[in-house]
Amino acid sequence: MGFAKWFARNGHVGETARTVAQGWKTIKERNPGMSPIDIATTYVRKRYKGNGDIHLAKEVLRMLHNVNPLNLSWAILMVENKDESINLYDRISEWQHIMIQEIRRYGIDPE
Repeated sequence: MGFAKWFARNGHVGETARTVAQGWKTIKERNPGMSPIDIATTYVRKRYKGNGDIHLAKEVLRMLHNVNPLNLSWAILMVENKDESINLYDRISEWQHIMIQEIRRYGIDPE
């Protein structure tokens, strides 16, 4: 594994996916009938409520079309790294592959 891939897995890309997976799993377990959009909305509001960045929550939710843990992770990564969005898109397939692996580690279907 090259340094860039290692860094992505252990840095912000992997951590974002792990955090989303953990939150998604917890919300789903506590609310088994909750729809994916409701899970995503609950997670995003909780993520940004405490630090006063509710405007980021709105941006993330606007980006979601097909709501699942992978797309939620990607939307968060894009919103939180707006200044690096070109670089993110350059490696989208590699980084989404890392996200998929990290989400699956929590026993969740990423898509």
